[in-house]
Amino acid sequence: MKTVLLGISNYCVPCHTHCRYCLLSSCGKTTGVDFDRGLEFGERVLNELVGERKDINGNYYIGYCMDTPRLFDYISFRKKHSLYGARFLQMNGFKPRPESEIDGLINSLKNAGIEMIDLTFFGLEEYHDRFAGSKSDFDFLIKMLTSACKNDLQVSISIPLLRENLPEMTELRKLLDERGATKYSYFLPHSKGRGRFLEDQRITKQEFETLPESIRNSFQKIKHMTEAEWIMSDEITEPQKRSLMLVLTPDNIDHFERMNVSEIINELETMDDEFLKQTPSVRELAERYGRKDSQQLYRYKDLLLRWRQEYLRDSGISIYDMQDEAHTFSMHM
Repeated sequence: MKTVLLGISNYCVPCHTHCRYCLLSSCGKTTGVDFDRGLEFGERVLNELVGERKDINGNYYIGYCMDTPRLFDYISFRKKHSLYGARFLQMNGFKPRPESEIDGLINSLKNAGIEMIDLTFFGLEEYHDRFAGSKSDFDFLIKMLTSACKNDLQVSISIPLLRENLPEMTELRKLLDERGATKYSYFLPHSKGRGRFLEDQRITKQEFETLPESIRNSFQKIKHMTEAEWIMSDEITEPQKRSLMLVLTPDNIDHFERMNVSEIINELETMDDEFLKQTPSVRELAERYGRKDSQQLYRYKDLLLRWRQEYLRDSGISIYDMQDEAHTFSMHM
């Protein structure tokens, strides 16, 4: 399998929400390393990639959210290295601020070169705050949206589609339109982290088709089919490319600081190869776990994720799970 990207992530910023589908299972704590230490390591590895491994792209990002006093140092770093999405910022998980501070934050982001922010809404206020695990999150996001529109900063609105929030979608869209939103991206939630507990909320093709045209036209453009359609298609094939994502922790930072970029790539490739070696082929997984009558909608990678999760659960084997983004992981394409 060809490695096309090496990403480095430092989960050094606590998230102020507790979303039901958090792929990192965030619990309001940090698991990363010191901000400056992570940035210094990331810079060294990115420079080595450019000099020694031009066949592989690089990336560096922080988490669990962006709400850090060092935010503008992070933005400058990403712009300096021309990283993908350097002028885009995900604004979920921020601690609510007084309305008087929001305009200052928005304008500071614009001055720092941010051209678009993303805000994620789960439904109307009561449902959203319950899903986000934060009593005032909806109100804070609305105030950020209003400020961004007023100050000419582009906003992308992301909205997950779940069985239980579908009845709120039309009213939510109207409310957001009235506050200036124009760019929407509706998506189906993943089943990583806490998201694995929401599999019963995955919508069917028939449920999707009941949504207004304005919502269906703003649905994520990545190919989606029902599980039954995927199984019957000829598109159940083994991935050919991968991204390797090194998640920095206090337990591994010393180890990786001693390695050059090729050694890091080799170690992560070995981990991923071992994971693939110990799990069945895609076709075997489809035969064993595919639900041939399921009308629930999936992206291919989400369906493969679920099948592998079921295999790991049933087999009882002890294996490092390269699908879990809470620690070093891979993404296959």
